[in-house]
Amino acid sequence: MNPFLRRLALALVVCSHGFAFAQADTPEARSRLVDEYFTYTPLKKIVDDMAREMARQVPEARRQQYIDTLTKNVRIDVLEAAAKQSLAKHLTAAELRVFVEFMRQPEAQSAMDKMKFYMSDLTPVVQRELARAIQITNAPAKQ
Repeated sequence: MNPFLRRLALALVVCSHGFAFAQADTPEARSRLVDEYFTYTPLKKIVDDMAREMARQVPEARRQQYIDTLTKNVRIDVLEAAAKQSLAKHLTAAELRVFVEFMRQPEAQSAMDKMKFYMSDLTPVVQRELARAIQITNAPAKQ
């Protein structure tokens, strides 16, 4: 292939790739992407999973009642509105697009389902470390 044509073809590929993924970073674009993101990660499922994890602290005989009452009393619409507003405020359309593309993959959804276990393992360690750091910070300086 002619070197000029090869460079032209490469330039067209690069430019068209960028154009295909380009989208204005507008509030409307962000809102649309956030809505799409939540089709893959429904907040109700996250809350239900959290309630089940929290219920592990409740005696087994009362566990299901605890889960049912807790999930019934959580206002998913309030949480979802706040979550959507925050994502659209802090992330660009390009960043949100990456999240959406990620969540379209079955492996991503599987990984996200397992994040509750990761957070469950990590949270107590983070809490202990922060408590230790606060104790050291507040201790009188040794002279």
